[in-house]
Amino acid sequence: MRARSRWYEWPFEPLPVLRALNQYGVEYVLIGGLAAVLQGSPLPTYDIDIALSASGGNLNRIQAALDHLAAVVLGDVRDLGRALADGRIVSFSTRFGYIDVISKPAGFESYTSLRRGARRLALEPGLDVLCSPIRDILRSRIAAGDLRQLPALEAALELTGAL
Repeated sequence: MRARSRWYEWPFEPLPVLRALNQYGVEYVLIGGLAAVLQGSPLPTYDIDIALSASGGNLNRIQAALDHLAAVVLGDVRDLGRALADGRIVSFSTRFGYIDVISKPAGFESYTSLRRGARRLALEPGLDVLCSPIRDILRSRIAAGDLRQLPALEAALELTGAL
């Protein structure tokens, strides 16, 4: 397997990816670094992380969106639905950047429990996304043991006044 290049060499254009997800009706919540940046986090981000409903119809829609984006799966994943059901993060490469897909982020019982707290953000006319609030991103990072970005996320949470 070929190693990824340095982060500053990666393409990163999230809007075409988010447009494709919405165009194909994918049920998802934007999580991770991009979700935090859209809500005031100063941390840089270099990929798109989404949690999605692993229902059969939604798996067909995400596959259609990924095909539209000419996405290439990274790693040995033969069945996206099975990988997501097993709790794996499935990564894809596109000409617009990397996408990480999961059905159940750390700290949440299910996609449905994550979605309950999501907020709708308008990124441009005709492009609204459900976005995990910073408090939920913090919850997930703590549950996953990823504590490196906690101070910056806590500062962003304090600035937004969200609890």
